[in-house]
Amino acid sequence: MPTLHSCGVLLALFGGLVLAGCRPGSGDSETATGGETGTGTTAGETEAPSPLPATEVGPREGPWEVVVDALPFPLADIRTLTVGRKELDRNFANRGQVEVLFDHDEETITIETRKYVFGDAVEADALERLSLWAFVSSPKPVPHPPKAEDCTDGAWKDNCAIYAYYDGQSQPLRTGMDFRVHLPRGYRGELFITTEDNTAEDSWPRRSDVTVLDLCSGGEIDLEAGRAKVRMCRDLSPAPACPPDDVAACAGFPDGSGREAWSPECPCGIDNFGQLVIRAAEPWAADITLDVPADVWLNATLQNVAPMKQPQCLPQLGDCEAPRCILDDTDPFSPTAEFNYPSDAAPHGAGFNFYAVSGGCTLIPFADPGAPWSPGQTPQEELRGKVQLCSGCL
Repeated sequence: MPTLHSCGVLLALFGGLVLAGCRPGSGDSETATGGETGTGTTAGETEAPSPLPATEVGPREGPWEVVVDALPFPLADIRTLTVGRKELDRNFANRGQVEVLFDHDEETITIETRKYVFGDAVEADALERLSLWAFVSSPKPVPHPPKAEDCTDGAWKDNCAIYAYYDGQSQPLRTGMDFRVHLPRGYRGELFITTEDNTAEDSWPRRSDVTVLDLCSGGEIDLEAGRAKVRMCRDLSPAPACPPDDVAACAGFPDGSGREAWSPECPCGIDNFGQLVIRAAEPWAADITLDVPADVWLNATLQNVAPMKQPQCLPQLGDCEAPRCILDDTDPFSPTAEFNYPSDAAPHGAGFNFYAVSGGCTLIPFADPGAPWSPGQTPQEELRGKVQLCSGCL
């Protein structure tokens, strides 16, 4: 029976910190992990951090650990899932990378975590207090909810949240946790992701990137000055909440010919259309790349709302050519486009709706996980605030 477990332990080795972990699938159940995640690492890969002397202050990062291993994830029952949040009452802040990969053929969920701290060996002891919190979502989570709300007990539940939890009075500012979540390919519920950067240490500003691969539904993604890469599934439906038979009927409405495809009279009502919002609020400058299939009916709005308009951060709507795409670039920093409008009977502006916005356009200092580091170094930086929609680029 799949269970919640952590196969990593904290060990002091040569005066430094090493978190000994295990690969996904090395527990009681095989998991469908592996393959490139799109962030330069391989799902389930265990990185060996370079140990630091015990008294040296610097980045100390552990390997990926499997903490939920192929737990049943009943698709018929689950409509929403939340990953990550901002700090609440000096706790629950992941301040880390978030990856959500739709790569399980079975109805199961696997969760990996990776802890980090910037400090010396004594401060690294705080990682022993950092763990996964996976319970039914609430506006104000508590450390120990009722057992009935435990999302790892027996089977995953609807409206569950995946947070980082610190078992102490106050989560240290320079700690955090990365998440990698493996979900069934057939999931059509909403996905909500929130993360924030960790900039408490000037020489090691750890931005929180978000990667989502093969999403077939909608939701919301909120980040700060990281990079967001989202690839939608290739068989994306304009109305993910609508049953497949009704989607087929709408595409061929009224008699299979498609002459009035997606007319308001077809079985899929307006509430069934998908929507995905990817947002870096002002003043944050994030790079956002959204990869969509070339043949789906969709409407997209891309924005850079930085007060100082800079041509380096003009949003890019790729492959928008008539007649397949209708473009409105009256405001070049907020272009909109409708792709693959199905018929004159369909309501303009419907289909799957995408909205991606960066709140800034500026040079961002950053430190990638696992990158070499030396005391007093100046972090690398790059221009961020670029927003683009493309097909086949991720």
